[in-house]
Amino acid sequence: MSKNLYKNAVITIAVLTLMFGGLSACSYMKGTRNPASDRTKTYGANDPKSFKINEAADAPQWEKTADAIIAEGIRYFGTPYVFGAERFNDKAFDCSSYVQYLYGNQGIQLGYNSREQAVQGEEIPFINLRKGDLMFFSDEDFPNETGLNKVRHVGIYMGEGKILHTYEEGTGVIISNIHKDEKEGEYWYQNYLFAKRVISG
Repeated sequence: MSKNLYKNAVITIAVLTLMFGGLSACSYMKGTRNPASDRTKTYGANDPKSFKINEAADAPQWEKTADAIIAEGIRYFGTPYVFGAERFNDKAFDCSSYVQYLYGNQGIQLGYNSREQAVQGEEIPFINLRKGDLMFFSDEDFPNETGLNKVRHVGIYMGEGKILHTYEEGTGVIISNIHKDEKEGEYWYQNYLFAKRVISG
């Protein structure tokens, strides 16, 4: 094999690896951990109706923006999860395209995948989370990842210990509890990495 051909092959493989790695930042195959779960059940089905928007005229702008993002996100409850979903298309989402779509509609430009989104905004301690903050998670199926490569999932903090997100086929857009989730138990808390605030104010 000539040096140029070899070099081109190496570059092609590297590019494909980066592309796949970027997409896999929203890859979840978690259903295999709980085979007894009912994959057709819509978990948290009552939660969207219970979400209240603060309609006070004097509500801070950050809260109005967060409420608008969450209210729109809830409209897509149950929308199918598709790994590597087309960006800015509301027929199907993966975790990062869902977040990118909702925040983009409010004029907040986010990166293509969860790892790109993870370097945006201001890091916020868990105890100071407020609605609209982005939450980032690792995946137990990738225990040896380090640094930014640990980021495998992103969701939106709704307040009251709830996450609005999408993460696996057969479930779609869903609301999960950080603690004692009906479907995933303590998974989200145990795999939580950090949060970022991208809504200023």
